[in-house]
Amino acid sequence: MTTTITAPAAVRVGTWKRLKSRRGLWFTIADFTLIIAIWHIAVVNLELVSRVFLPAPADVIVGYGELAEAGVLWNNMGHSALTWVIGYGLGFVVGVVVGLLVGSLHVAYKLGMPLLWAAWATPLVAIQPIIGVWFGFGIAPNIVLVFLSAAIPIALNTVAGVAGVNPSLMRASRVYGASRWQTYLLVRLPWTVPYIIGGVRLAVPTSLIGLLIGEMVGSPSGMGSLIVVSLARFRTNQAFAAIIFF
Repeated sequence: MTTTITAPAAVRVGTWKRLKSRRGLWFTIADFTLIIAIWHIAVVNLELVSRVFLPAPADVIVGYGELAEAGVLWNNMGHSALTWVIGYGLGFVVGVVVGLLVGSLHVAYKLGMPLLWAAWATPLVAIQPIIGVWFGFGIAPNIVLVFLSAAIPIALNTVAGVAGVNPSLMRASRVYGASRWQTYLLVRLPWTVPYIIGGVRLAVPTSLIGLLIGEMVGSPSGMGSLIVVSLARFRTNQAFAAIIFF
């Protein structure tokens, strides 16, 4: 016995599937709208916070226009983007290579993992001053901060993938006569790829945090510097506009 779906039913099913696939987008829009509404009511209607310290949503839009008109928004964003691309690219390459080496060699694993975990637990704010002393005043220390905040999580995730290969797969490769190099290429690396992707995704927010720390503490340009300068001048609407734009 077969069941046939009429044309109107098929249209309804297709429409429902499309709406279901966009459910996440609608939830995001609803969250954003709710936050803006609560923000506006608390600042404008209830006046719970002074608009000097917490601007209204409309003030932030005005601040964005002021920054764009002055030409400082895109210049600083371009500087931050260049810094992030260089630091993140270097961090990706070094993180994957170090992770593969540490995860593959027993001695390197014993020696390297404590160092990686210690580096992961170290706050970037604590090492920013010494990095500034070593690399000077400009883009170089910010690249180093982005590099460290990207390379460390990528390396840790890569180590977890290489060292955590299913032993049954390794035994199966040996049973079928694969050499050590073939086992590494055909078993270890494919098994590690999802872990590398997870590290890459994790490194995006951590590297952006490292970028902002470097620019807010010791940089003449960039989005972090723009936020600090705006707050120092009590132009909080411009600071919030820079934060949201970033």
